Amino acid sequence: MKPEILSTAIETLGDLFFRKNTNTDFLAMRTMEYYISDLNLLGDTTAVAVEIDKQRAWALIPKVRFFDNRKADEIEVALSGLRFTDAEIIASDIVFEEWKKSQNHCQ
Repeated sequence: MKPEILSTAIETLGDLFFRKNTNTDFLAMRTMEYYISDLNLLGDTTAVAVEIDKQRAWALIPKVRFFDNRKADEIEVALSGLRFTDAEIIASDIVFEEWKKSQNHCQ
């Protein structure tokens, strides 16, 4: 998505999904689908993460997950400042614990 319209896209999605006293779920989902499929909203997940953070629209991330789970993970990673997903950290912890047990076993 062009950087010039990214801010407006995030703002529009936030309004559609979270505006009070309206029932715009269908319109919001169709708009997000259009932004993702036709306008390549998730082409630069770092830019999307920055804009979501800037607008404090973190609640959009679960909505993105409906369309692209991997890109939602990338946005969360960019927002957390880490370069690993929670699943990768858990997997590395498991491997480390198994390695640690094997080292104690050899002694």
